[in-house]
Amino acid sequence: MEKSLFSFIWKYSARQQIFILLVTVLSYPVVYVLLELPKLIVNDAVQGDDFPRTIMGFEFDQIPYLVLLCFTFLGLVVVSNGLKFFLNIYKGRLGERMLRRLRFELFQRVLRFRLPHFRKVSSGEIIPMITSEVEDVGGYIGEAFALPAYQGGMLVVQIGFIFMQDPLLGLAAISSYPIQGYVIPLLQKKVVILSRKRVRNIRVVADKVGESIAGVAEIHANDTAAWHSADLSDRLYQNFRIRYEIFNRKFLIKFLNNFMNQLTPFFFYLIGGYLVIEGNLSIGALLAVVAAYKDLAGPWKELLSFYQMTADVSVKYQTVVENFDPPDIYDTERLTADETVELSGDLKFENVSFSGGAAGQEVMDVSMTVPAGSACAIAGPDGSGRSEVLQLAAGLVSASSGKICIGNHDLAKLTDSTLGREIAYVGGAVHVWTGTIRDNLYYGLRHRPLVAPQREGEDLKEYKKRLNEAKETRNPLYDLEADWNDLEAAGVERADELDEKALELLEAVSLDKDIYRLGLQSRFDPSMNDTFAEKILNVRKNLAIRIANEPELGGLVELWHPDRFNASASLAENLFFAVPSDPDITMDQVPELEEVKAFLAKTGFDDKLQQIGLKIAETMLELFANVSGDSGLLGAYSFITQEEIPDFERIVRIAKSDQPRPGLTVADRTRLRGLAFKLVPARHRLGVMTDELRDEIISARKQFLSQVVENNPGFVAFDPDIYLPPLTIEDNLLFGRARVDRRDARRRIDDVIRTIVEETGLRRPIIFAGFGYHVGVSGSRLSAGQRRRIALVRGLLKNAKITILDDIATGMTEDDKDLRRSLQRILEGKTFLFGTSNTEIAAEFDQSFVLDQGRISDKE
Repeated sequence: MEKSLFSFIWKYSARQQIFILLVTVLSYPVVYVLLELPKLIVNDAVQGDDFPRTIMGFEFDQIPYLVLLCFTFLGLVVVSNGLKFFLNIYKGRLGERMLRRLRFELFQRVLRFRLPHFRKVSSGEIIPMITSEVEDVGGYIGEAFALPAYQGGMLVVQIGFIFMQDPLLGLAAISSYPIQGYVIPLLQKKVVILSRKRVRNIRVVADKVGESIAGVAEIHANDTAAWHSADLSDRLYQNFRIRYEIFNRKFLIKFLNNFMNQLTPFFFYLIGGYLVIEGNLSIGALLAVVAAYKDLAGPWKELLSFYQMTADVSVKYQTVVENFDPPDIYDTERLTADETVELSGDLKFENVSFSGGAAGQEVMDVSMTVPAGSACAIAGPDGSGRSEVLQLAAGLVSASSGKICIGNHDLAKLTDSTLGREIAYVGGAVHVWTGTIRDNLYYGLRHRPLVAPQREGEDLKEYKKRLNEAKETRNPLYDLEADWNDLEAAGVERADELDEKALELLEAVSLDKDIYRLGLQSRFDPSMNDTFAEKILNVRKNLAIRIANEPELGGLVELWHPDRFNASASLAENLFFAVPSDPDITMDQVPELEEVKAFLAKTGFDDKLQQIGLKIAETMLELFANVSGDSGLLGAYSFITQEEIPDFERIVRIAKSDQPRPGLTVADRTRLRGLAFKLVPARHRLGVMTDELRDEIISARKQFLSQVVENNPGFVAFDPDIYLPPLTIEDNLLFGRARVDRRDARRRIDDVIRTIVEETGLRRPIIFAGFGYHVGVSGSRLSAGQRRRIALVRGLLKNAKITILDDIATGMTEDDKDLRRSLQRILEGKTFLFGTSNTEIAAEFDQSFVLDQGRISDKE
């Protein structure tokens, strides 16, 4: 990267900066004439004589002449401000483009860091540098040449104008500049040093916060919150002291600037007044000089501020660059090249040594050969060098000495396009990306866009704009909406075949049952596959028939019926009998929708629900007010938490009070209604629900469906004959609620659903629906085992010639043994390296190497 900020600016925006300078120079004559016109208006038009005046062949009397000068002044004001407006827009766009370019280059450099480098830096340091620390750089880049040129030019024009009126006044105008030009840089130098110190300190703070978030479970488990709080507090205090000193020095600089700027008018009034009295200067000229100086203060102040901003931004740029320019960074070609070299032949280590910079992470003088197409185990405990040998074989790290080859190809000279496609690596610490299961399964096939989408109309215009901006900022021109999945690499021809192959691998690693369960909990858009939706409706009907014909099943579930109350569902579900079409809106949020609030108020049901909520609160407080929060009773039987009890005690006390005092607030009433909506009569036997209330709810339900839900795209009513997209597949299959007053109802109904699903051939489509399940941030909605197996399938789907697995299925259980056998069967005929800490497992492979303290200790 360019070490100097100005070098970076000039290298990538010289043409635009020159254009800005040319437009800036065009504004100089306009500004000078604007300074001259007020003097002409006062001295020539208002106080002048010898009229009429002839201008360009036209004669003007005094008033028309005055009007002409004033409108000329107004026109030049428009021109001047128009040029400023154009420059500001142009500079802003240039700054944003350069900022985008800088951020992208920093991100590219992160991708080019060698893996050992990440032991020296953390995401808590890198992320703020790319996001917030360079934010000011974007705004500065547009001003880098334009601001000093424009403001400096204005300063020269205005000073020249003052000198033209009187040299003494000109000297008075610039009298404070030498002092400011000498003192300000001296003070600013210390501010720059402090700014660098502040940036480094705040990075440490960000790192500590990020580390605390990552290890929050350890903090709670070891009761070390006080220690971490004290550590962060101390670092925040250091940041406070640095910033406080910066403020003191900046305000001192500002004080000196203001004093010097106010000193100059003193000389104007003294010297200018004397010259007017002596008759050596006209009043109009003095007024013009004072007006010019008033405008003069602005450019000088802007230049001083620009100097300070230059120092601040340069510090930020340099401190960022020094962290993104390590000496051993990969070259750009390794990351961006798209040519693939076919790797075939034996894998050979020739006197390979490697040091990761920490004890127990070294490899020393390792030599071994793994024949092509064989299965080899690399055994050794953690810290033995096993993981490092496997990373070396995958090309993820480079040897300090020695050579690693596959056939005739040196891994150190290959690019990511070859290593990432010809070698599949799944390490001990897997990463699952935020997105769907499908996104993660096919992640290893997304190297470059393959099939561009068809675009037309506004979509095509917007895409061309994005493409043009990418060219301007030297960002990649890849189309994110294209089809990126390399079907040929996976050994298939169509997308549905890729799904089938993924399912086969999921079955091989015993993850298909998990995906099936996730599929049941997924939502499905019937417009994507109406045949699948029809099959679900058929299962629903078959299930309803079995429930109607088998009394034993009928006692396990309550189906939705427009004329019946479902005691195993919440009062909200019973009343509304519909769900929002927006899946992000939960049933708890429905009562707060405007149309729902209006309906409840209109029918008077809001008061009724408030009274029900009040009765529930009274009963709950009576039962659980003295129960300890650790007992578990609150969680099992109450929908008021331990923390909410004091609030509901207050609400009940106010509601029952006969004293003249402020009543329940709007928030209190909303909380009571929310309590009523959560009531599940079959679970919460609080004596609240009566036959009369059930009838009222059913009656209100019919009104709600006709007045609110009908012809409203925001709601989907429960209907046994249609698929309900807002509900999960499981809820659509059952179309009801398992009896909550029967302990085994949920399990037995699940068994029935599973049986019918198997009989109707819906299991595979449900699994494919599970491919769309969102795994959460970094796979947080999946278990550790699920994440590891998804990463394993991701690696297998690459269909690479060499597969390297570390610390996968290394147990001695039958499931782990079956998985290892499945892996060897799937990878038969391909080079397969398997890392394990168990030497017994190593005996299952064609060949094995045992590592001890970074050296090969035994061969089998």
